[in-house]
Amino acid sequence: MENNNAIAQSLLNDELDIDYLTLCAEAALFASGGAVDFDRLALSINTDVANIPFILDNLKKIYDRRNGAVSLYIMESSAVFATKKEYAEVVKTALNLRKNQPLSKAALEVLAIVAYNQPTTRAFIDKVRGVESPSVVSSLCEKGLIEETGRLEVPGRPVLFGTTSVFLRTFGLKSVNELTQIPEIAEYMTQLKAQNDMELASIEQQANQKNESDIQIHLDELEDIDNGEA
Repeated sequence: MENNNAIAQSLLNDELDIDYLTLCAEAALFASGGAVDFDRLALSINTDVANIPFILDNLKKIYDRRNGAVSLYIMESSAVFATKKEYAEVVKTALNLRKNQPLSKAALEVLAIVAYNQPTTRAFIDKVRGVESPSVVSSLCEKGLIEETGRLEVPGRPVLFGTTSVFLRTFGLKSVNELTQIPEIAEYMTQLKAQNDMELASIEQQANQKNESDIQIHLDELEDIDNGEA
């Protein structure tokens, strides 16, 4: 208790806003969605790690007074938000409902692109689909079907995505080499490939037509020059 009082006094002496730091810690823990160690929490809210236990105690008191469904659990060197035991069945049902929701057409498209072209970037996904896909990619990451696998060594170093072990278990596969056994994924990839081939062919045709037009203009100019000289 004396140590916490000393830290509190130190915070006040340094003219730091304890309430603000407490709210910052709450935001950081909530956004993390899991346990956060004291060092990382201190770095994220820009304070000394020695202040973290007092700040967390302050935050825990707030949640205890609320007497809500969520509690702050403080461990030896980390802290995490978690629901109380009496709401376990509610949470379990909610998670199962979310987990069992069927994938949308957009999600299947993105999953097909990642599965057949991994590791791949979001820019490539967007290019193949013809629309931006940030929310779909985030949703698939949240479901654990795809994950960040690294960064592409080009300017900007975009994130690379690949499928996960959850993806394999979900579709009953031993490896990505068995992808053809998933009719839905294979069908979407075939459709997307056909669409992409058509777009490439159209672009190539337009380029050829432009080249032919440029050549004809050049020949006409040469003919005009010859006629003029004659």
